[in-house]
Amino acid sequence: MTQNILVLNAGSSSLKFALFDNESLKEIVRGQISGIGARPMLEFGGDRRELPSGTAFEEGLELVRNLLKDGGFPVERLAGIGHRIVHGGERYVSPITVSDEVLDALDGLRRFAPLHLPFGLGVLRMARSMLPGVPHVACFDTAFHATQPDVATRLPLPKEYRDKGYRRYGFHGLNYAHVVHALPEMTGKPLPHRLLVAHLGSGASMCAILDGKSVATTMGFSTADGLVMGTRTGSIDPGVIVALLRDEHLTLDQLEDLLYRRSGLLGLSGISPDMRDLLASKEAAAREAVDYYCYSAARHAASLIPALGGLDAIVFTGGIGEHAEPVRRAIINHLGWLKVPAEHIHVAPANEERTIAREVKALISA
Repeated sequence: MTQNILVLNAGSSSLKFALFDNESLKEIVRGQISGIGARPMLEFGGDRRELPSGTAFEEGLELVRNLLKDGGFPVERLAGIGHRIVHGGERYVSPITVSDEVLDALDGLRRFAPLHLPFGLGVLRMARSMLPGVPHVACFDTAFHATQPDVATRLPLPKEYRDKGYRRYGFHGLNYAHVVHALPEMTGKPLPHRLLVAHLGSGASMCAILDGKSVATTMGFSTADGLVMGTRTGSIDPGVIVALLRDEHLTLDQLEDLLYRRSGLLGLSGISPDMRDLLASKEAAAREAVDYYCYSAARHAASLIPALGGLDAIVFTGGIGEHAEPVRRAIINHLGWLKVPAEHIHVAPANEERTIAREVKALISA
């Protein structure tokens, strides 16, 4: 029997999973458990059903195991399991088979992504305990950006902070790697020399890609930098943060909640963090939030072009990038002065899981 590769992608309240053929990397099945900790919901095989309210990640993993077993794909026969890990720090810039030592080292990186890393590592630890005989491979969202020049990774802080890891890292790298791999397949042409990719979703960033390698990106030390997002601010004057602490007397937890969960499109509109809701709304505040989003995205796009020395093509990806045509059109209109031909503007569905499967296959084959 051909062994397959399982990919697990854990978020703060969700667990995405996908099974791939180990030879062709063809996707076999895909599903998602969402609303963990609130209203758990399973999406699998075209069906959507509620799960018991107490369903947590451990029960979710057991459910994934049973779903695959019932479908004729027992997980004990997997060639490997790939895990999306948001942050690899400066040490982990390529996929790695997870050992106890590696897991301990990754635990030490939690401070760099406290709102994301604990969930990926938690599921990784559970899966290793559940299936100790299967290779587990950590694949890092930051790794794609390891090719950036030193000048692109620095923060304007004293060296003592750089030595402690305060620098620009960049994120969404697994999907940027997917776009680099998939675009030539989509177009039947070589990858453009100077490529700008916009990953637009509830989290959002852009990346300047030169000959297939990241040279600059909008997210930096954290996932709250750069473009405005569903509930995250994106770039914000650091003086505002100082004033919020000093004048509004916010605690650190309150500040974190404001910057990560109550701002962005939600804060701008007062209606919703979901672009679909805002595009459908007739409220002026919704329109103003969308206008801000598109204007801000175009400004960030323009800021990346010097790193490329020009521009040959643009790719939109992510939930908003793929499905919100009015947003794509508005951003392109703001960038009209670049005169990018329409045939050089592409839409590519996001697929982090396929990148992870490819990386697992390469690692276990080696």
